[in-house]
Amino acid sequence: MADLTRSSFALNRGEFSVQEGLRAGLSVAAIVVLHAWLNFPLLLLTALGSLLTCLADAGTPGQERLPPLLAFSLLGAAAGVVFGLARAEGLLIAVPLAGLAIFATSFARVYGPSGMQVGNLLSVWIVVAVDIPQPSLRSALVSGGMFCAGSLWAIVLTSLIWRIQTTAPFRRAIGDCYRALAAMAQDMREILAAGMGKAEAAARWELNGRSFRGNGRAAIESARANVLALARTQGGGGPRVARAWLRLEAADQAFGALSGVADILEARSIAEPAAAIRALRHLRNELLVIAHSVDTDEAPDAARLKKSLDGIRGYVAGLNEHDPLRRLIETITERLSVAATLTAPENLRAGTLPDGRSALSWRERLLGPISANLHRNSSHLRHAAMAGVAATACLAYTLHHEHEYERWLTITLLMTMQPHFSLTWQRMLERIGGTVLGGLIASLLSLALHTPMTVSLAMFPLAVIAFTLRKVSFGLFLSALTPMIILLVESGTPGASEIYIAMMRALYTLLGGVMALLCSLALWPGRQPQRAVAEVRAAIAAHAASADAVLGELLGEHPSAQSDAARRQAGIASNTLESALSRSILEPRLVTGSHLNAALTIDAALRRIAGRLSVIRIMREADAAEGTEPLLPAADLTAWRAWIRDSSAIILGSAQAGRDAFQLPPRPPLHTPAEDPVADGLIRIARQIELIAGTMPKLGG
Repeated sequence: MADLTRSSFALNRGEFSVQEGLRAGLSVAAIVVLHAWLNFPLLLLTALGSLLTCLADAGTPGQERLPPLLAFSLLGAAAGVVFGLARAEGLLIAVPLAGLAIFATSFARVYGPSGMQVGNLLSVWIVVAVDIPQPSLRSALVSGGMFCAGSLWAIVLTSLIWRIQTTAPFRRAIGDCYRALAAMAQDMREILAAGMGKAEAAARWELNGRSFRGNGRAAIESARANVLALARTQGGGGPRVARAWLRLEAADQAFGALSGVADILEARSIAEPAAAIRALRHLRNELLVIAHSVDTDEAPDAARLKKSLDGIRGYVAGLNEHDPLRRLIETITERLSVAATLTAPENLRAGTLPDGRSALSWRERLLGPISANLHRNSSHLRHAAMAGVAATACLAYTLHHEHEYERWLTITLLMTMQPHFSLTWQRMLERIGGTVLGGLIASLLSLALHTPMTVSLAMFPLAVIAFTLRKVSFGLFLSALTPMIILLVESGTPGASEIYIAMMRALYTLLGGVMALLCSLALWPGRQPQRAVAEVRAAIAAHAASADAVLGELLGEHPSAQSDAARRQAGIASNTLESALSRSILEPRLVTGSHLNAALTIDAALRRIAGRLSVIRIMREADAAEGTEPLLPAADLTAWRAWIRDSSAIILGSAQAGRDAFQLPPRPPLHTPAEDPVADGLIRIARQIELIAGTMPKLGG
């Protein structure tokens, strides 16, 4: 139980969002008040559509926010029509159809956190819709339309009128890391430029180490805590979380290299201090540029940034290639290249082209994640099958008995059930605790609320409180959401006792949680997953094999089917790793501290490698279709293939042996123009491999 204090029971005090609470209160409560005023029962479906859409909103920018919300609205409308008509035809049609649909919505988690969120909420609506028989197509269309209207109202309010980007605080925290590094570089430049005596310079270098290095480390650790909180809300994955971890890890490794530069500059006299001063000045400027791009989530001028970073390398190019000062500054520029390009259009999502278009067709984007998870080792497929089977059995029982509130049993079962037993256990405790406390609150409110209008008006403060606490604590969120739902139910059944409704909700929550736990034990149990560090190694090995297969295909050594199979295995390995990381976030004893942070960073880097491999393959196929000769010589491609294979083997061998220090071989040369997309892709892959190599010592054994 002590571990639960680090789970979603814990209070993330910096996550209070009154704006989100007010927005949700306006979105939902306004419709409920309108229902009380007009006495139009179908408006409750509109309020439910608005509530579920607010829950589906992840708070990301518009280009990432709208597609899942619109998909939820349209699919919800279709579900209202289909399952209302199916229920009217009888249980033999409605129950199996609902079970298949819940299997599909549960399997939607293969599309990442947004897919998981939308799929879970669609499951809730399916359970409600199948319990509302529609005697005619007209009535079914009205029901689905009212739900869609509420959903569209919430989309307009959350995405067009009152936008809230919940990722902004995390971006600012990471931007502070780069600003701290910029301040450190500026102080180092001032020490060199001041021409101090030996004693005075030594005192300044000591102050630099004590003050600026301390501030840099504090900023990085603070950002790490913020990003970990973001990862908790998004299940450990997703493009936003991936970029956050990569930016943070790039800042951390740049900080280590900059600290090394300070030690070298303090320990020895520089033959050309002016060159070091110029390098630090430009380095400070680029760190501030990157900090601004992270804050605003806008890409910096790529051409100018590349020119500036090349200039920084040029200032130390006169040093011996093995000189530690030269190598450290080159390491810093490489890490800044990684951080700076993460906001470019081709890096907003893995596997996109430089103009922002996806390297994959819509069919591949839609079917690729599905085909990659149609495998018995896929935790996503196992969870979807478990949810479909359990929901079918539960719906068959509850719909046959037709108790007024039995739908809560199936809803709780689906919302509690997780891919692994440990997560299901924790979710059950959270739901039971939050629901019981919320039921008590609803019972107390019943003493003061006696008319439909007062009940409806009470929805507004409850919605504000619930959504304000949404990211603060899942348990507290449920405690505020439960009385809100109880009042919503009472609005549809005037005269019902709030105490009775609360008791029924608590009872079915308890039964649903226990059933979810039993299903996790009996149906494809995942109680003893491999350690996340082992999954990291397996994912690295799978992506190394995928890179080897793709480059081998480009060299004509084997057909595309072999590289397709390798890419699917890499995708399965990444999904398995992300599932383990999701458990790890809630199970501190499995992988904690720097181990968890390192695993999340490596997972994000592997996704980038997979995306670059897709781009390389697509560009080569386009060249072949146009009859264009490749710019990159086959000898270079062979050398890079060997470098990726050898580097991956060194990383895996060092991890297996538990070595903290190891050195990758130098990158092979590239005899091709800089604009060659294949060469550019290989360089990007190399950066991610080097980032992984720098992160592996933190992973532990």
